[in-house]
Amino acid sequence: MRAIACAALVAALASAALSPARSQTASDSLTADDAVREALAANRDLQAARLAIDVARGALLQAGRLDNPELELGYADDFAFKSEGERVGSAGFAQRFPVTARLAREKDVAAKDVAVAEAEVRDFGRILVADVQSAFYAVRAFDERLAVHRELIESVRRVEEATARRLEAAEASPAEVSLLRIERLRLEQEAQRLVREREVAAASLARLLGRADPGELQPIGALDPGSVPTSPVPIAGMPDRPDLEAAQRAMERADADVALSRSEIWEDWTVGLGYERERKVFDAPIGLKQDSFLSLGVTVPFPLWNRQQGRIAAAEAERRRSRRSRDALVLRAQEEIRAAEAQVRTLRSSVDAYARDILPEATRSHELFERGFRQGLVGIAELLQAQRQYNESRALYLELLGDLRQATIALEAAMASNPHLNTLLQPGGMP
Repeated sequence: MRAIACAALVAALASAALSPARSQTASDSLTADDAVREALAANRDLQAARLAIDVARGALLQAGRLDNPELELGYADDFAFKSEGERVGSAGFAQRFPVTARLAREKDVAAKDVAVAEAEVRDFGRILVADVQSAFYAVRAFDERLAVHRELIESVRRVEEATARRLEAAEASPAEVSLLRIERLRLEQEAQRLVREREVAAASLARLLGRADPGELQPIGALDPGSVPTSPVPIAGMPDRPDLEAAQRAMERADADVALSRSEIWEDWTVGLGYERERKVFDAPIGLKQDSFLSLGVTVPFPLWNRQQGRIAAAEAERRRSRRSRDALVLRAQEEIRAAEAQVRTLRSSVDAYARDILPEATRSHELFERGFRQGLVGIAELLQAQRQYNESRALYLELLGDLRQATIALEAAMASNPHLNTLLQPGGMP
């Protein structure tokens, strides 16, 4: 009778240890690709960022336009003095014209602003894709770990109930029941902690997806990213990252702004066309005399006191700053890629070592304790310790898989190599 009960105990624990994590139901399933597509379509921050392009395009539409013409009307009368009926009426038309390439320079600067805005939005999308995938697989890792804990809890509960029945038949000790109960309670507390952390991760994912209510998000997909080909990035070469493109466009914009500031040294000239009708009263024999005049005038401002020295100096300083910023960004991007590659290689090695050495060894150790328990050589405490060690190995393996997936996401973001960026990385590719 005791041998049968021991065999049942071992079988229950073994089934929990060896059974795979439960898969998500298809009804609420969400793949990583689905999550990224949903975020690119509905993320509130991305939608707000895209409006910066409309702002820049509006400025481009306004740039390079002439000032509106001015109509000047005048009238003079001597009613307050001799009141002899003398008066003068005039109408004039004035238009300001640039004598430099200022309007073309303004349009060039505005066009560069559009290019900068588009590149910045594409870079926002690059970061968003990485954030969505990171949050997605964080939730996925919690689901895997929770599945392991819940299966083990259920197994320990069944063994606890069976041992309690054996206790009633005087075939088990109260200490064995107590050990099983403590183990179950410990696993339940750990599962509750994982549930709370999973809720936080799911809320973060829902926000990135643009959902007001997280609902029942159930990500599906393998944690293991498989083989990730990596290659060192040469010092002189960099991937087509949108933030580097934005930095390059900012440099071009600074160059255009320097040219614009220099073109503003000479202010616009004003050309005026006027008509004047004059009525005068003279003594006899001249009497009343009326004259009409057509006038043409040009107003030329001379750059004597203001030659835009400060404006030019600021533009040139901004040009130098944009170049230094891009150089720093190149080094930072190279560092991100190299660090992510090293992280992927290290974690890939650890994951493979666990799958090749540690998990099989933990399995063999667990089987030895099972055999010893059947033979009465070890007790429940030793068997539970071996079971705990095996499941901790599985939990750490899942944690390493999650870290490897996160490192892969970071590498894809650093290299801007995620396939979902194909549309965002192309100018005009944003909806």
